[in-house]
Amino acid sequence: MTKPNNIWILTALFISVFTIGTSEYVIMGILPVIATDLSITIPTAGLLVTGYALGVALGSPLITAMTSQSSRKKLLVGLMIFFILSNVLAAVSFNFELLMIARILSSLIHGTFFAVATVVASKTAPQDKQGSAIAAVAAGLTLSTVLGVPFGTFVGHTWGWQTTFWIVTFLGIAAVIMLILHIPSRIKFQYQSLKYELGAFKNPQIILVLLITVFGYGGIFASYTYIAPQLETFAGFSAEAITILLSLFGIGSFLGTVVAGKFANRLLMPTLSITLVLLTVILALFTWTVHDKILSSITVFLFGFTAFATVPLLQTKIVQTAKEAPTLAAAANISAFNLANAVGAYLGGETIRTGFGMAIVNLTGAVITAAGVIFSIILIVYGRKHRVKQK
Repeated sequence: MTKPNNIWILTALFISVFTIGTSEYVIMGILPVIATDLSITIPTAGLLVTGYALGVALGSPLITAMTSQSSRKKLLVGLMIFFILSNVLAAVSFNFELLMIARILSSLIHGTFFAVATVVASKTAPQDKQGSAIAAVAAGLTLSTVLGVPFGTFVGHTWGWQTTFWIVTFLGIAAVIMLILHIPSRIKFQYQSLKYELGAFKNPQIILVLLITVFGYGGIFASYTYIAPQLETFAGFSAEAITILLSLFGIGSFLGTVVAGKFANRLLMPTLSITLVLLTVILALFTWTVHDKILSSITVFLFGFTAFATVPLLQTKIVQTAKEAPTLAAAANISAFNLANAVGAYLGGETIRTGFGMAIVNLTGAVITAAGVIFSIILIVYGRKHRVKQK
């Protein structure tokens, strides 16, 4: 457990990550509403996911590098204020182009915020509890899929997708207040030069972790981006029922994050590899179970559990591997997560456009994630050989 006097720090970070996570993932639930309102196709609306993900992938290392010497508190507060303003722009958007600009602006702060929050969380915990501390912050991301996304989806279907972004805006204001009140002005943090931080990427294990993230996580978004229209088209769920199913996905993701955080303290790499194997199997099965209400409901829960169990595992691995220069490496891993989102969403859209059928996006996801399994095995083998050489 983390020290009692650090509980409010973790809580402030948790709420902030919850807000950012809601903004990122709620787009999947309101994709059909946006497509109808803006008179665009589902695959075109899906480009909002790709645009956001690419914004994170490009913005994370750049902004992290530019702010490497900044006060952690001022940085976190400043990033959240920028996030609020970009969501106001999304709420007042009246066409696809303006909404895309708002989404990209919102995405620019995502990676740096999550990276800094991850490192700050790890600094509050003993060495053997870093995984749990990081999971506590990452739980904000997964809880957003339990509460934020279903509620935002309900609001979007009932009062319009613009209202969803207004709610995210007000959540952001609450997060800023929490950060101002509870993040210390001085955090024990060793500021490193950009050159020193970049030196961490000479470690082949960091490159392998990034590859695992891109491929292992990429398969998730080939499927998840189009989960609402799939459940509506093939299983025959109503908009109200899809909101409940997204909650089920969220519950699975929250539980997966908590369980993975426990195993990250002791059996990090075996847990990651097993999780990726299970995720690959579940995605493949979803191609067929999506046609049945009961089976699809079970699969959605298992999908959420395995998908988000990977987040604390990969973030813990990158922070531990980078050691004395974790911030830029953590930001790079967030970029890798979102590059995975972009690639997965794009390949899912191309699967639909080329006529293979919407359900086949799940099989596409399984193939992508299987590559992540291969890289995780390579990392385990390399790690063992590296430890032998050091002895």
